Amino acid sequence: MEAFTDVWLALNAENMHAENITQDVLLLSGSNDHFIPIKMHQKQIDALVHARSVTDRIFTKHDQAQIIVRSGIFNFCLMLFWIGYKRNRY
Repeated sequence: MEAFTDVWLALNAENMHAENITQDVLLLSGSNDHFIPIKMHQKQIDALVHARSVTDRIFTKHDQAQIIVRSGIFNFCLMLFWIGYKRNRY
């Protein structure tokens, strides 16, 4: 867990270069996530200036997935669907 914490704390504007991402991006957020404030969702989208495409989804209490870490299997299925969609599109 200590290694995860070290990496997590190192994520900042100096060492994250979203502008270098040129592939398709799927950004999933929870409206009440314990670790990442929801205000970061749009900031991350805005930082992905060179991404080929950005697909995003904010999970809410209505989805019963507002705390994103609790929605594991649903997110996994959504990612598989998204990958299949992108694969057939290009």
